[in-house]
Amino acid sequence: MRLFICSLLAVGSLHAYTPVPLVEDAKAPDFSLPGVDGKTYTLEDFSGGKALAVIFTTNHCPDAISSHGRMVALVDHFKGKSVKFVAINSNSPEGLHLPELGWTVYDDSFEDMKLISKDTGFNLPYLYDGETQGMAKAYGAIATPHIFVFDGDLKLRYNGRMDNGRRRLGPVEKNEGRDAIEAILAGKKPAVVKTRPVGCTTKWKEKAGKVAEENRKWKDQEITVEMANADAIGKIYANKGRKGMRLINFWSTTCGPCIAEFPDLAEICRQYSWHDFEFISLSFDEESDREKVSKFLKHQEVGMSHRNRGLLKEDGRTTSHFIFKGDTEDLGKVFKDKWNGALPFTILVGANGEVLYEHSGKVDPLVLKKKIVAQIWKESEEK
Repeated sequence: MRLFICSLLAVGSLHAYTPVPLVEDAKAPDFSLPGVDGKTYTLEDFSGGKALAVIFTTNHCPDAISSHGRMVALVDHFKGKSVKFVAINSNSPEGLHLPELGWTVYDDSFEDMKLISKDTGFNLPYLYDGETQGMAKAYGAIATPHIFVFDGDLKLRYNGRMDNGRRRLGPVEKNEGRDAIEAILAGKKPAVVKTRPVGCTTKWKEKAGKVAEENRKWKDQEITVEMANADAIGKIYANKGRKGMRLINFWSTTCGPCIAEFPDLAEICRQYSWHDFEFISLSFDEESDREKVSKFLKHQEVGMSHRNRGLLKEDGRTTSHFIFKGDTEDLGKVFKDKWNGALPFTILVGANGEVLYEHSGKVDPLVLKKKIVAQIWKESEEK
């Protein structure tokens, strides 16, 4: 069953801020915010047209990500006409914990805003409000995306969803945001003045305490390590009967590059834990060093998600962490030309062992994350 990041999880404070959207005819509140292009923008920079669209969006939310292309298309649709556009990210990185970033390789920081703006080809200013979140509170941004459309006098004429696309990447049937702008340009009142902005809630700074609590749950998890031979690892690698992914890492506590890359792997383990995704570590330490291996893994906080507990039960396993026992040539036969014997070695497999990524040596986490995210979106579209 598909797991949505924007579901109502208990990661927010009971006293988190509750936004109240502007009402029809309300004047657009002023602001002064930095943009990804290095400029600082105020409301005056977006005045003087016949219409203004303020779009609250973000880097991480799947609803926002899928709407980015449609947002760019909306700006293009009104090219050459008297319409101003601005996109705002009001999320605080302090209000997010890693699994909420499970649909992207980015976080909600200002620096990552620059990256996603470039990757997606944003054709409108993208501003950061996450430091104070004053603009989100002034406008009453409920979710991402949430569009506010104003007339030439900067009075609100429509607020709500941009369209009915939700998490679809393709065409949509309804474009309330576009229709509202066209009505304003024609000197008419929009036929629809308010809709529900369906998407991820704004991540308020007030949620930081609950985020810390969620992070402690990973830290407090018990880590168990079992012995595994080539046949056992081969079954995990084959990934038969499953649609999800398994990321398998060969490592050792005596391997410098292995130790250096492990924090990145641990972050990936947690970041995509709300999906059908399992991180498998295979240590090449001696069995007598099992306690040493366990302590290292505990320190890295690579516990088990609730989702994976069920998957392990189906497989008849109790852990995702192993020490290899047996002849390494037998393991080599399982992975064939994929593994040359060097450590570290990392391989990502999908359904029925389809190899999605493989690398000998220290991984580039961004490259690996992009492979994972591409598969997550592919699986999402197939459901």
